[in-house]
Amino acid sequence: MRRRVALIAGVIVGIVLAVLAYTTFADRSTPEGQPPLAHVTRQTFDEFKSEFNRSRGQVRVIVLLSPT
Repeated sequence: MRRRVALIAGVIVGIVLAVLAYTTFADRSTPEGQPPLAHVTRQTFDEFKSEFNRSRGQVRVIVLLSPT
């Protein structure tokens, strides 16, 4: 039983360390030729909207990510 608990704890610690390493060292740049990712807030929404509408003939993707 103790061995099993130690194994589960080790796996959990390993996963936490892997997530921390990824969030610390992952490349956050966009490919060459692509505009940088936008952080949309109330203050920047109008600028985002006009940029989005300006590229009507192109493929556009909006991804909404929320921690909750």
